[in-house]
Amino acid sequence: MTSHLRRLALGTVLPAFEGTTAPPWLLDLLREGLGGVILFGRNIVTPEQVAALVRQILDVRPDAVVGIDEEGGDVTRIHHDSGSPYPGNRVLSEHDDLDATRAVGRGIGAELRELGVNFNLAPIGDYVTDGHSPLTTRSFGRTPRHNAEHAAAWVEGLQSAGVAACLKHYPGLGGSLLDSHLALGRVAAGHAEFTAEHLPTFTRGARANVASMMTAHVVVDCLDPAAPTTLSETVISRLLRDEIGYDGVVISDALEMHGVLNHASSLPAAAVGALRAGVDALCLGAEQYEDATRAVVDAIVAAAESGELTVERLEEADRRIRTMARDYPGTPGLPGSADTSAERSIGRAAAWGATRVEGDVSIAGGGVRLVTFDDRTSIAAGPVPWGIARELREAGVAFADHVLSPPIHDLPDLSDAGPTDVVVAVVRDLPRHPESAEVFARLRVPRLIVVDMGYPGTEYPRASGVIRTFGASRASAAAAVRALTALTAPTRAGTTPIG
Repeated sequence: MTSHLRRLALGTVLPAFEGTTAPPWLLDLLREGLGGVILFGRNIVTPEQVAALVRQILDVRPDAVVGIDEEGGDVTRIHHDSGSPYPGNRVLSEHDDLDATRAVGRGIGAELRELGVNFNLAPIGDYVTDGHSPLTTRSFGRTPRHNAEHAAAWVEGLQSAGVAACLKHYPGLGGSLLDSHLALGRVAAGHAEFTAEHLPTFTRGARANVASMMTAHVVVDCLDPAAPTTLSETVISRLLRDEIGYDGVVISDALEMHGVLNHASSLPAAAVGALRAGVDALCLGAEQYEDATRAVVDAIVAAAESGELTVERLEEADRRIRTMARDYPGTPGLPGSADTSAERSIGRAAAWGATRVEGDVSIAGGGVRLVTFDDRTSIAAGPVPWGIARELREAGVAFADHVLSPPIHDLPDLSDAGPTDVVVAVVRDLPRHPESAEVFARLRVPRLIVVDMGYPGTEYPRASGVIRTFGASRASAAAAVRALTALTAPTRAGTTPIG
């Protein structure tokens, strides 16, 4: 019985690991029944290397789940060295073409599938209700309807390419202003408000047959004021399973996050609590390797032996995970063989179509000073390059480049900027970075153009022109440069929708 319990316990766990090849401990546990792995940017160098790594994993466990966090936009693992070529979620919602959203999901899925990755921890389904949310443009947003329909279209596109999708973070993290990596947040919305704004995307995702949903490390007062969703049987087993009727895989968000560890006593306790609440697969986190994996497995086995967890609950989790792995098998192909040129082109067109222009944004006729307020985005995104410098160079524009790296305290010396010169300030989510916002407020130049690549809503009264891209992917950077270098642009109601 103990060996059966150990296999079931192993099958629920998806750890991380260090290096660009699979370490021996990981291969040993995969042979014993480990459910799979989650890949991060540190595991990725080239497509050929990733395909070889995934082949290592699948050679010892052909039905392993190989997961990754590839949202497009600001969050990318396979393009972490240069930035994603695909626009992010808010861009797609602003463009509002469900076929384009579906195509972006399909393109990302095709690129993952040829590497052998069969599980993508995307897309974001959270409906952001406040610009100070750490999710910002990772959310499709705009309205609950836009959020739900575009998330479902993205899921359909991804899964049509043979990769399982994961709609996150159930039941909706968009009303919390705290980053779950750092703290346990609360959503104080009443039941009617929460049901109208946050739940529709997840009920729509269930109807779209999304392969999995990820739980939020957040307390939703109107659903269960006593526990974060990841540990709440009320929110998972009763609401999601019984009322919404979802029978796909439920995976935890990373159990190393303080949003759940602030409530549970330890990582193994969080794992047991999550399984008891109805979670099937356990994402341990970005920095949880062999010791954490073995401790979690031992804790699950002990909980099953003591009766704290039932064998039936583990068997149910095993059934769902194995069904997903069967429906979305990992089969590494030849890297570069997937032709996603059409999907990338559609993504670039969507980024262009979503871009909004206010005022005069032409950089013709004078010198250009580029000032990038290089605040990194969330911990989830990691250190992915962003901004428009590369695209400006590719467009043949000469400019002086000033990158302000965090912590940002001082402006560069722009005192010699002449009346025909233009300063292009590239920012995103300034309200979330008070120090950067204070430095930006001191920026006084004869002519200022702002390229805002973050959440909408910030006003720039001293700017002669503003470009809003709603995201910072390479596709959105190219759209911003296209607007800066365009000779004319149409206007409508004070803003310019490009395209």
